[in-house]
This record gives sequence, C-alpha cells and structure tokens, in this order.
Amino acid sequence: MACVNELLLRALYTTKQNARYAYIAPYYSQAKQAAWTYLKEAALPFVTSFSDIRESDLQVTLINGASVRLFGADNPDALRGTYFDGVILDEFGDCRPSLWGEVILPTLADRQGWAVFIGTPKGKNHFYDIYERSKKNEQGNWFSLTLKASTSGIIPESELREIQQQQTDEEYNQEFECDFAAAVLGTYYASTINMLEDLNQIQPDHPAYDPSQPVHVAADLGYKDSTSLWFWQHAPDGISIIDYEEHSGQPLAFYFDLLDDKPYKYEKIWLPHDARAKTLQTGRSTVEQFMEPPNKHDGTPRKPYPVDITPNLKKQQGIDAARMVLPHCHFNQGACYAGIESLRSYKRKYDEIRKVFSTEPLHDWASDGADAFRYLALVAQTRLPIKRAYQRETRIVTPPGYSLDELFEDREDLHKYEFERARI
Repeated sequence: MACVNELLLRALYTTKQNARYAYIAPYYSQAKQAAWTYLKEAALPFVTSFSDIRESDLQVTLINGASVRLFGADNPDALRGTYFDGVILDEFGDCRPSLWGEVILPTLADRQGWAVFIGTPKGKNHFYDIYERSKKNEQGNWFSLTLKASTSGIIPESELREIQQQQTDEEYNQEFECDFAAAVLGTYYASTINMLEDLNQIQPDHPAYDPSQPVHVAADLGYKDSTSLWFWQHAPDGISIIDYEEHSGQPLAFYFDLLDDKPYKYEKIWLPHDARAKTLQTGRSTVEQFMEPPNKHDGTPRKPYPVDITPNLKKQQGIDAARMVLPHCHFNQGACYAGIESLRSYKRKYDEIRKVFSTEPLHDWASDGADAFRYLALVAQTRLPIKRAYQRETRIVTPPGYSLDELFEDREDLHKYEFERARI
C-alpha cells in the first residue's frame, strides 16, 4: 500500500508531460489482487471522471495527465517499447532475473526514471544482488531499507510469538526477519548452488570456451514459454558450463542464427523428445528442421546441425540426474547468470490444503532453465569423472532408492529411447 501511494504522489506532483508510472508484480493476477483496490481508492479524488479509472487495463489517469498502471512480469512483452518515469517491482525475487536489465531499465533510461525493488528474501538470488548493490551505494543514488518484524513495531509482539510457534525457524526468519541466508523450503538445487559458490565452482569469467574441445547444447524448446539452451564442454575434472541463452516468442530461425553467431564447434545439440512431432504450419518436425535448416537471410545455405534426442524419462529421474551432475559442474557466472538463478529458484509445488510440498515442480519463470538443465544432466551423467572430486557431494547427490518395478520401468524407458533414436 505504501508503494502504491508513493506512485500516486509522484504522478500527482511530477512536472513531466505525459508521465507514466507502473507497479509490476510477478503475475498480472497478483498485481490486480495486491494493488488495484488500493490504487483505485487512492486515485479517486484526483481523476476528472470515473472513465479515467480503467478496469480493463488496470490504469488510472490523473487530472494532470499522468497515469499509473499495473503490470505482470509474466508478460514482459507488454512492457517493451514503452517508457516509464518510475516503477515499483514487487516480489522481485519471484521475477525473471533478466526482467530488470533487459526489459525495465531501457524503459526508464531516456526519461531518467526511478525504480523501487521490494519483496521477501528467498535465498541469495537476483533480488539479493540488487539489495547488496544498494547497500554499497557507490554512486550515491541508491537507498536501502530493511524492515524486520522484530524491530519495525508494525506487528504486535504477541502476534509474532504466535506466528513463531506455527512456523519453522527458516520460514519465520525468511518471511518476518528478512533473512537472505535462511534456507528456501521446497527448492531442488539451492543448497548445491550455494555449495558450488563456496567451492569457487561458479566464477565470473571461468570456465571459458576451449576451442580445442567440442560443445554440447541442451535445449528446452518453447514458443509461449521461453526456450532455454545450456552450452557445455566435457573436461577431465568435470563439466564446464560455458554459456546459457533464454528467449521467448521467437521462431526456430532465430535460434539457428543464435547458434551460428557463436564461435563454438558443436558436437551434439540435444533436443527434447517432443521435437519429433510435426507442426501443422510447416509439416515438418523440429528435428527435421535442424537436420535440414533453411538458408540464412542472405541466401547462404546452412549446414545441418548434429542433433539427438534426450532420453524420455520421468521428470523425477531427470531431477535426480541433475542432483548427481551439479557437483561436478563449473559455471561461467557472467555467461550463465540467468540460468544459475533459475536452478537456484527451481522448487516444488506447495499443497495449501495438505500443508506439504508436492512431488511435482512448480511451473514458473525458473522452470524453463531448470528443464533444459535436466536434459543436460541426462546426457552428461554418462561422462562424469569416475572419482568424485568432493566428499561433501555424497550428502547431496545420493539418489533415492527405487523399487524393482521402478527399475524395470527405467529399463523399458531406456529400450524405448534407444529404439526411437534409431528412427531419427
């Protein structure tokens, strides 16, 4: 509510012409539920007529011509190509890491606009990075504020004691004490990512591309969802994750150009099992289009890409493979930042009725990068170093036991996978 009022006051007192302000939540429905009622009530005395409060757009236009509108980060294309004089980014840790640099920042640049990041700590993710930058305040243009429940006085102490009795220490410290170090419940890989950071296996510019070694690519293809690609090379001491790409709403030709523009020598591009399906638009499968790609824009023929299909195993088996592979990985943080954050944030669904975490992953912005990494793990696990580098990893990567029936199903899945590969 405080940030909604801040937007409204800035819009009322601005001297800019046609000023625009935005409140952005991770989801459009979330923005409407959290802020729309507050915005309407606060803006009512400052509009010319009721028609200036537009329910269909979640936008109010004030008497001076300035507007305030609500958006969801789940539709970033709605934010592109416009401008803002100020934005509130609510629960920024639940938004894609690329939202700020690739989408929002350009909309503020020419108007010299401002931004406020608010939210609940959920591990040391991209929201944590922004918070740390604000504390350093090297250029003197950042402000940071931490409101802990124990010191703010907003919630009575009796209520806080009651809440503490009904939550775990991790839940309470995260939600009420603004603790970025508290364990994020339900995540699959967050503790492993933190371990890799402690072991310096995630570094700003290392590992770099080794031209003497071929590159593998694992892709999770999507059109409405994002398409994610991990680029890696095998090394004697593990797996070098050298690059990551994520884009949405792009045709296959865009990704052909992306692959061609990189300096890599590809050994194999691994596609998901549904890449064999033919589309109504082209009458060809994604695999066929990779094997017989269209000419470049200038008419130059493309060479066929060396494609293969990842094993079509159960999702949990892919997650187990990722847990086993991750401790052997060395990430180039600069090139893979968004992908690393997707792995850190990937988590299970929470069953509100039963009050337990589901066995199924939550489908959100982190899913695409995490799904592509599952495919990487399924094909890379066969080439892991025989001797494990770190004793600590055994606590993390030991897979759960399987019954004889599940082992039989695994064998049948592998037989089916080998048969389908032979058909390509």
